[in-house]
Amino acid sequence: MGQHDQSVGFGDYLRDAIHAAGFATPTQFARAVQTDPSVVLRWLSEEQRPTIRSLERVAPALGKTINEMVNAAYKDRLPDVGGAQKPMHPLGYEVGRILAEDSGLLTTERESLVHKLERTLEPYRRDLRRRRRGA
Repeated sequence: MGQHDQSVGFGDYLRDAIHAAGFATPTQFARAVQTDPSVVLRWLSEEQRPTIRSLERVAPALGKTINEMVNAAYKDRLPDVGGAQKPMHPLGYEVGRILAEDSGLLTTERESLVHKLERTLEPYRRDLRRRRRGA
């Protein structure tokens, strides 16, 4: 698979994303996202493409959207839509990392933060739902 022109590049993309997200090694990243290091190494060498489910799990740890990851891993299988997905706000990625199971927060701290965020965001969710229905 790494020999096909269309798929070349995901390994480099992933390697750059791992380092940009602050992981010292691919193994450290693999452990943080609860994936076997050998699987991440196969992604890096482009021997294997990650599943969509895997991309959903690793994207937040890399500060990437799921769409960005899917586009990078499967660009040869997707239509060119010209970047239809807006990048997430940096705080969104940060909250994702803070709430991740391996972030180091105690379960009680995590639950408290989730509860506070849910209460804070609820009025905005209602407003966004009304806007979508009215559009």
